[in-house]
Amino acid sequence: MQNNTIITDAKDFNIKQTLECGQLFRYTIKDNCAEVFSLDKKAVLYENNGNIIIENEDKEYFNNYFDLNCDYSQIKTNLSGLPLMDKAIQYGYGIRILRQDILETIISFIISANNNIPRIQGILSRIAPNGKFPQLAELACITQADFKAMGCGYRASYLEKTIKTLAENKINLLSPYEMNGNDANKFLCNNLVGVGPKVADCILLFGYHKMDVFPVDTWVKKIYDDLFGISSSPKVIRQKLIETYGENAGYAQQYLFYHKRDSSKE
Repeated sequence: MQNNTIITDAKDFNIKQTLECGQLFRYTIKDNCAEVFSLDKKAVLYENNGNIIIENEDKEYFNNYFDLNCDYSQIKTNLSGLPLMDKAIQYGYGIRILRQDILETIISFIISANNNIPRIQGILSRIAPNGKFPQLAELACITQADFKAMGCGYRASYLEKTIKTLAENKINLLSPYEMNGNDANKFLCNNLVGVGPKVADCILLFGYHKMDVFPVDTWVKKIYDDLFGISSSPKVIRQKLIETYGENAGYAQQYLFYHKRDSSKE
């Protein structure tokens, strides 16, 4: 691996928290070292003397991927004092929201629907052998039967249809950048098979880095119950939590989700 080592302060970057907060599936953690795969690239991360060391082959790519130009101290300051945020931020102080490749994020989160992380990781390892994620033209050569053989189950037909839509240039994947979160969510749901509101918000948050979204899953429903003492539909929960946390809603979602899910294991 060509050495383009990145060194960054660990104050706002915890490897385990960032990789295990539900936004990423193509990684491994062993002891105090992690490997992260994106497209055909790999980064090796470890902590040393209060710094995060990122050994990689493409410094510019991974500076952007790990969002290293963003001031997370300021984000946490802006969120402090809002409902449930202080404990969540303290618990997940080192979460960074990655800037992942859009195509890889779409495929990953279609697979993630009603699935668990070990199975998702296994499927993606078969789609991306040797750590290299296929380009769109390569994905278009994978049949529904192939996807089923990889363990995708009913999602195989969704993947085949969505990949065909993308390969035939039927939609412009740059369009969501110009939209607000609500319109971008509708755009993805209306055009990509297997993408519902929750998966669309995950794609927008972890791929497009849009912060006016709020993926709603079981844990977020529990957070909503904690806040308001009532249950509601995912659509109402999403809108109310975006209103509650404002322009930093996407960041808030990750701190709250990670705290609620992981503290429940203790």
